[in-house]
Amino acid sequence: MNDINKVGGYTCPFRSIRHIGDPFMLYDDAKNKFYMYCTGGKYQCWSSDTMEEWTSHGDSYLVSEKSFGEVNYWAPEVYKIGDTFYQVYSAARMIDGKKRHSIGIASSKNPTGPFTDIYDHPLFAPDYSIIDASLLFDGGKIYLYYSRDCSENYVNGKRTSQTFGIEIKSDFSGVIGEPVLLATPESPWELKSGDVVWNEGPCVFKRGETYYLLFTANYYASVHYCVGYATSKSPLGPFTKAKENPIVVGDGVYTSGTGHCNIAYSPDKSEIYMVYHSHFDVTNTTNPVADRTPCVDKIVFDKDGRMLVNGPFVAKQPFLSGVNGLYKKYNGITVNSSFGGDVSLLTDGAIVTDNVYEFMGDGVITLTFDMPTNLESVWIYSDKTSENAPRSVYAEINGIKTEVKNFVGELPFEPLVFAFDTENVSEVKLVFDGGEGAVLSEIITVEKR
Repeated sequence: MNDINKVGGYTCPFRSIRHIGDPFMLYDDAKNKFYMYCTGGKYQCWSSDTMEEWTSHGDSYLVSEKSFGEVNYWAPEVYKIGDTFYQVYSAARMIDGKKRHSIGIASSKNPTGPFTDIYDHPLFAPDYSIIDASLLFDGGKIYLYYSRDCSENYVNGKRTSQTFGIEIKSDFSGVIGEPVLLATPESPWELKSGDVVWNEGPCVFKRGETYYLLFTANYYASVHYCVGYATSKSPLGPFTKAKENPIVVGDGVYTSGTGHCNIAYSPDKSEIYMVYHSHFDVTNTTNPVADRTPCVDKIVFDKDGRMLVNGPFVAKQPFLSGVNGLYKKYNGITVNSSFGGDVSLLTDGAIVTDNVYEFMGDGVITLTFDMPTNLESVWIYSDKTSENAPRSVYAEINGIKTEVKNFVGELPFEPLVFAFDTENVSEVKLVFDGGEGAVLSEIITVEKR
C-alpha cells in the first residue's frame, strides 16, 4: 500500500561504497552529477546522477614529480573554481626519522581527476603532523581548517588532536599569519576514548552572519565517534561549542562511528546536507581498519540558528531538491489542521526530533499551494517506531480519493508515501485516523518541474 517504491529517493548508508573513510561530496552543475571522494587508495572517487547508485572511477590523485606524500593519503576534499577542480588533502612522509603529515593542494580539469600537485611543496607543513584539511571561501579570502594530529601533540598529559584554522594565499601557494586554535576536546562527550582524545575532521560554513564549525570527537573505530559543532561571528573564532552537542550519534543498532563530516548543497542550493561516514558493520567497532560507508543527511536550523541533523537516517528519503527535475516545496504552502496545535512543526524540515505534532481521533490536515503545482509525491514521517504512528490515512486531490494506507514501516522514521504525479494540484487533504493518540514529525511535498 505504501507508494515508497514508486517515487524518487535514496537510502543511506551507501553500502555499495565501503572500506573508505572521510567522505566528501561535490555536486557539479555542469555535469549534473554528484562526486564522492574518500580516504582509500589515493582518494577514490565515485559519481552518481541521483545518489541511488554510484559508479567507481578509481583513484582520483596521481603521484607526480611534485608529490611530497609517501603514505597515508587521507581526507580529500574537492572544490570547483571556474572550470578547475582543486583537491586539498593530507599525506605523510618521513622527516628526521618521523612520519609526519602535511597538507597538499592538487588540481584537475576533470572532477574525477587525475589530480596532480600544483606546487613542488605542500600547501602547509609545520614542524608537526596535521591532517583533515578543509577550505572555506569567504569574502575573497580563503581559510584552511585542519586537525593537529595526536601522534605528537600532548595536552595536560594526554595525546590530543585539536582543530586549528589559518588564512591561506589566494593562489594556494602558502599560508598567511599563524594558526589559531579553534577547538580542543574538553566536554565529557568528547573524552570517551581514554588517554587519547580528538577534535578532528573540521569544516566551516557560513549561514547569515554566523560561522558554523563542524568537528568530530573520539576514536574513529569506536561507537563513540560522533559530530559536534560550534559557532562564531568570525572565520577564525573564537568558537563556542553548542550546548546540544553531539548532534550526530550512531544508535548502535543501525549505525555507529558516525563522523568526519563535511557539507554539500542540493542542486538547487535550497538545502544543506551533512556528508559523513559510519561503520559498515555496527557489531565490529574496534577493528582498527574500521570498514566504513558514507551517509548524507539534511541539516536544518531552528529560529535561533541552532543546528539539527536529520540523521543518522536509514529509511528512504526524497532526492536532494533539484535532482531529476524533482523539487521539495518549501515556499508557497499553507498547512491547516482540524486537530489544532502548532502545524508549523509539520513543515519545519526537522524529522529526527522530539518536537513532534501530536493529535488523536479523526481529522484532516490540509496542504494548500499558492499556485497549482505538478505534484509528484507527499512523504509523511511519524516517529522512531510505528507504535506512535496514526492508524491510517488517505489523501484527496482534485476531487479524487486514494486508498487508505497504514504506517507499517520497520525502520526508524520510515515514511508513508503517496505517489501522485498529478498536474495542477492546488490542495491536498490528508485524512487521518489518529486513534487514541499519534504523532507526526514532518510532511514533505515534492513537485515536478
